[in-house]
Amino acid sequence: MKTDLCVFDIQRFSLHDGPGIRTTVFLKGCPLDCLWCHNPESKSFTPQLGFIENNCVNCGKCVSICLTGSHQMDGGRHVVDFSNCTMCGQCIANCFYGALKQFGSIMQPDEILKIVILDKAFYDNSGGGLTISGGEPMAQFSGTLELLKLAKAQGLHICLDTSGCAPTKYYEQILPYVDRFLYDYKLTSDEKHRQYTCVSNMLILNNLSFLNDHGAAVHLRCPIIPGINDNDEHLNGIVQIARKYPAIIEVEVMPYHSIGQSKAQQLGYEWGLDALKTMTKDDKKQIYKRLMDLGCPCLSS
Repeated sequence: MKTDLCVFDIQRFSLHDGPGIRTTVFLKGCPLDCLWCHNPESKSFTPQLGFIENNCVNCGKCVSICLTGSHQMDGGRHVVDFSNCTMCGQCIANCFYGALKQFGSIMQPDEILKIVILDKAFYDNSGGGLTISGGEPMAQFSGTLELLKLAKAQGLHICLDTSGCAPTKYYEQILPYVDRFLYDYKLTSDEKHRQYTCVSNMLILNNLSFLNDHGAAVHLRCPIIPGINDNDEHLNGIVQIARKYPAIIEVEVMPYHSIGQSKAQQLGYEWGLDALKTMTKDDKKQIYKRLMDLGCPCLSS
């Protein structure tokens, strides 16, 4: 029996999701609800309707063809009730202005691999390969595992971008097929982790310990959000984790940017960080300097 995967993007010639030239496959669905999520289209496990209001000319055609009342006109302005949408796709097919789009589609692992394998020569020449990201790819575990088995059978280098929030037994099963884990470390404080991501970090830390004890290679990714985790408590936490686990081969700082805000609006989500601005290169340098001063090992440039 084939296993479905809900995919929201396949990015070829990616240079930021592991070594070399890569293809990054982004899967939908995530158990976390991070306040700063830069891929809000990845939160839901199913395909979603997106509305790009700036492209809309308020022609009303989608209103006339929608059977669920998801599209309405209010004072001559097009508004969307996302909760009623069944993703039949008729409105998208009949919008000639690019105001409506679909986030996510159902694909089979072998179908995905056919796209990934097109660039194998580039992977071989650059030390690149396949990266599975999200969302949280471990939340679609069966399909992710099947895809990685197929990819490894083709000799591909594999990175798994994960929040660490999945059953430990899943990491045990997938470990033989992953060359490098891109592992998020968001907040040191469990209380703050619950506050800003809606889940505890205990399972995440336990899984990191498991990977360390079982010979994994871990690239620790640390999103830095001004006013939330750009403090000495968390930066010291990063240093302590990097020192504690020999499996961590690289520590990367990922400065906050607001790219998720426009996508959240397209999906009808509220955005809770309106007052924050994208961190600058100088902001990033300051974070790196503080980590270096604290003695952080294997810090990437």
